[in-house]
Amino acid sequence: MKIGWPQLTFTPDSDALDALSNGWGEVIGEPYTPLLFSVLGDVFYQAASGVYWLNTGACETTHVADTVAQFQSHLATELADEWFLPPLVEQLYAAGKIPKPGYCYTPVILPVFVEGKYTVSNLNPVPGKEHFALTAEVHSQIRSLPNGTSVRLSVGE
Repeated sequence: MKIGWPQLTFTPDSDALDALSNGWGEVIGEPYTPLLFSVLGDVFYQAASGVYWLNTGACETTHVADTVAQFQSHLATELADEWFLPPLVEQLYAAGKIPKPGYCYTPVILPVFVEGKYTVSNLNPVPGKEHFALTAEVHSQIRSLPNGTSVRLSVGE
């Protein structure tokens, strides 16, 4: 299957946008406008100081462009391969892990942890709301820990 923009991006519903704002607003830290959502659960957004990439798996924001036009031009470069990981998305589709509308992939173990990898076995499609809420909650719990701190995760109902 040929992987293109429809497979590399997703459109979140209003509940997912609320979860993004409620969970990640403090990390983003300023008024923003979402521009594009990666099917891997990341968000590209415009703020007063430029366009940023919110990597929800690593809890990082990275300045990627000064303007929306510059960001759009980057989408036709190798940067898009780094941001959207088309070969991995192709592998996910081949493995039958095809997201429904409004769904994105979320890691079983987040890449912020040493064991968390962007692999087929570590990613599953979930509703965007669930992804943004879950990743934000984990990050809020570990944000103040020094790098290299051992953590034990337990998942409850």
